[in-house]
Amino acid sequence: MPQPLIILAPGLLCDDRLFEPIMDVFHSRGLDTLVVPHHLDDSLHGIVERLRQQVAQTREVVLIGLSMGGYIVLESFFAGLGDVKGLVLLNSNARADRDEQITLRKRLIAQSKLGRFTGVTKKLAPMFLSPQNAQDPALVSLITGMGEHIGRDGYVRQQTAIMGRKDRLSDLKMINVPTLIMVGAEDKVTPPKVSQEMHENITGSELVIVPNCGHLVTLEAPKIVCDYLGSFLDQLI
Repeated sequence: MPQPLIILAPGLLCDDRLFEPIMDVFHSRGLDTLVVPHHLDDSLHGIVERLRQQVAQTREVVLIGLSMGGYIVLESFFAGLGDVKGLVLLNSNARADRDEQITLRKRLIAQSKLGRFTGVTKKLAPMFLSPQNAQDPALVSLITGMGEHIGRDGYVRQQTAIMGRKDRLSDLKMINVPTLIMVGAEDKVTPPKVSQEMHENITGSELVIVPNCGHLVTLEAPKIVCDYLGSFLDQLI
């Protein structure tokens, strides 16, 4: 029987480079990976259905997502994508957007259509990183580069998909597979209390709060992520 397929879902304005620092944890175990193309559809349903075309219904999978990728993980699980063996939710949230968040996203979409789209600028990078990591020019450059790669149209589709997502908090109790939840202690976008809430609603889940880390744990603390993820995978396979 083949090993589970590792499905990796990046966050808003991120691409496969979000997971590059942790890829060895999969390759060293002989696990194949698939990065979700999450900038081509304007709904989570569309993203999952596109993904379904690439994954056999009977294939064992482990779903791993960061931020928006976590929304894709939950949508995939409840949509019955593959034979799910485990979930990993990084810097994510099970709740739907509040009205004020939707208003902000619509404003950001409108602004993105005016002038040159720049994705995550150097000025905005500190919102996604801990204060210490925001001083790392290579890390900031990577984040801005990923945003430029996704581009304006991809960004608009992503924001539209995020705005339209369902509130999954009450559904979490139906998750019946091993689940690892990780979040940065200094995450300003999805604070630790949001991950704590998911942990309390997913029976048997493990919660890890990563010190000195913001919203992008795979880039800011790859060794810690690999340590916990490796142990998690070893229990599954």
